[in-house]
Amino acid sequence: MNASIRKFTFFLISCILASSAMHAAEQDNWYLANEWSVNNSQGVFYHEDNVTGIGQIYVCNGSNTSSRISVYDMNGSLDRHITIASNRYYAYDLVLDQNGTIYIAEERAVTCLANDGTFKWRTGKNASISNYGSTGSGNGEFNHPKGITIGNDGNLFVADLYNKRVQVLDKNGSFLKKFGSSGTAPGQFYNYTYDVESLSDGTLVVRDYKGFHWFDLNGTFIKRLIPPSSEVQGGYLAVSKSDQILTYAYKTFSGSGVWDLLVYNSNAEQIVARLTNNQHHVTEGNWRYCFTHDGDIIISANNKVQIFKCAYRTKGLPTPNVIPQPAIRGISQRTGTNILDLDFEILDSDDTTATVGILAYAEGTRIVPQAWTDGTQSKIGNPIATNQVHRVSWDVKQDWSTNTGIIKFEILCQDARRTKPVDLHFLTLPLSDGNLTISRSPLTDSDYQNFFKYQVGIGSNEVAWNAVANEWTDGNSTTYMNSSNQVTVDGRTYLMSKLGYRYATSTELIKAREAATPGTTNKWTAIRPIEPRNLPNKVNEYGFDSAAYNRGWWVVKE
Repeated sequence: MNASIRKFTFFLISCILASSAMHAAEQDNWYLANEWSVNNSQGVFYHEDNVTGIGQIYVCNGSNTSSRISVYDMNGSLDRHITIASNRYYAYDLVLDQNGTIYIAEERAVTCLANDGTFKWRTGKNASISNYGSTGSGNGEFNHPKGITIGNDGNLFVADLYNKRVQVLDKNGSFLKKFGSSGTAPGQFYNYTYDVESLSDGTLVVRDYKGFHWFDLNGTFIKRLIPPSSEVQGGYLAVSKSDQILTYAYKTFSGSGVWDLLVYNSNAEQIVARLTNNQHHVTEGNWRYCFTHDGDIIISANNKVQIFKCAYRTKGLPTPNVIPQPAIRGISQRTGTNILDLDFEILDSDDTTATVGILAYAEGTRIVPQAWTDGTQSKIGNPIATNQVHRVSWDVKQDWSTNTGIIKFEILCQDARRTKPVDLHFLTLPLSDGNLTISRSPLTDSDYQNFFKYQVGIGSNEVAWNAVANEWTDGNSTTYMNSSNQVTVDGRTYLMSKLGYRYATSTELIKAREAATPGTTNKWTAIRPIEPRNLPNKVNEYGFDSAAYNRGWWVVKE
C-alpha cells in the first residue's frame, strides 16, 4: 500500500556539532567590550610578554612634543607611561619585537627604546636623543612616517608617507634600502604611503590612498589591487595571525561622512566582515588599530581606546572557517511508489567535501531513515563533494508506518576541515600556579544533542535513538541524554572521549573566572549584544565567559 505524503517541511541545521543556534553567522562578528579615554590616541600595538604570556596594549598618545607611550592592561588599567627620549615630536605608530623592544615612527624620525623606556637609538635627518630631527627625502630621512612593522627577516619597514616610499632599516636603525616611488606604474604608490604590514609568509602589504600593494622582503613588486573608490580610501592596516587584513572604508556602507572598518582576506579580494560605524562610534578615518593574538580588535582614535571582542565560538582560530550550509534543491515522491527522492547541496567555499547525516520527523516523531535505496546509502556518513547537488532516495514505508502526515527533514553536516566533533575556542590563562587552557564558553545540552543527532544521522553504531523512551543511548542500557533533553554523566564522558579533552574542575573554573585578580570575579557586561547570538554575555579580562550557567560544562585542554 502506497504512503500518501501530502506535505513536506524542511527543517535544516547547518551543524558543526556545537549549538544549532550557531549556524546563522557566515562570518566572525565583533562587539564593543571595553573602552577608556586616552589623550590624543594614535598608533596602537598589542604585545604578549614572552615569559608570562600576559598581553598589554601600547598606545602612542599626546600631541607634538608631549607625545609618549602609554601601556594598559586588557581591562583598561594603566600600567605605566613611557617617555620618548628627551625630545620628541608626534609619535604616529609603533611596533614591538618579541623581546619587548619598542620601535616608534615619529613625524621626522624612527626611535628605539628598551621596554623600560631606556633610549637606544634614533635615526633621521639631524635626529638624536635630544633632537627630534627634521623632515627629509634622503636615505634614512623621513617625512611623516605613519606606519612601521617588523618583517620576517627581522628588519624594520617604515611607510614614509609624504616621500611615497617604504624604507628598510636594520634593528640598529641603519638604512638598508628603499622601494616604491610616486606614480601609477606597478610598484609605485598613489598619493601617499600610509602603512605597511607583514603577512605570515613574509610578504609585505602596503596601503596607499587608493589600494593595496604586495612586495617581497627585497622590495620586489608582486601585485596590487585597487578596490572601488567608494570602498576604500586612504587608510592604515592591521594584519591578524590568520592573515586577515583590517583597514577602513569611507561613506561606503553607512552613509556620507561615516567610516567603517573592513576585514579582508589575505588577498584583499573579499570582505569577510566589517565593523559598522554604529559599532565603533568613530566618525572620522584618522584612527589606528591592531589585532590581538586571539583575533580581537583594538582601536585607537578620538581620544579613546576601544576593544572589540570577536564573538565566534564555533569557528575558532587561527583560520576563519566558512560554516557549511545545507540547501534543499528538490523533493518528489515517485508515482505509484513509497520512494521519496531528496535533492540537496552542501554550500561551502573552503572545503571540497563534507559528511552528512539525515534525520526525519513525522508528526513529531523522530525517524532515523534506514531504508535508503538505489545506492544512496553511500552518501550518508561518508564524505561527499560540496557545492554540487546530491540525491538520496528513501523507501519511506519501511521506516514509517503511517499513511499520511507531515514529514520534516533535519540535515546535519561536518566539513572536512574539522577533526573534532565539537569546535571550541580555547584560551590560555596565566595563573599563579601555572597556565590553564580552557574553553572560552561552556558546552550546553544543545551541543550534546547536536552531537548525538549527527552520530545517529550518519549511521554510527555508537549512539542510538530510543523512540519509546525518548532518549539518546549507547544502543544498550546506558542513557546519554534523557527525555528532558538533559545530557547525563555518561553522555558527557562519551563526548570527552571523542574530543580527547577533559572537563574543568570546580577549582579550575573559579580560577578561570578570577583570572588575574584572585578572590574577585573580574567581569563586565558587553556594551553591545553579541550578534547573531548572545554568548558570551560577560567575560573577564582574558575573554573567558564568566556568566553563570545552570547547565554548562567548560573543557580543559592539557
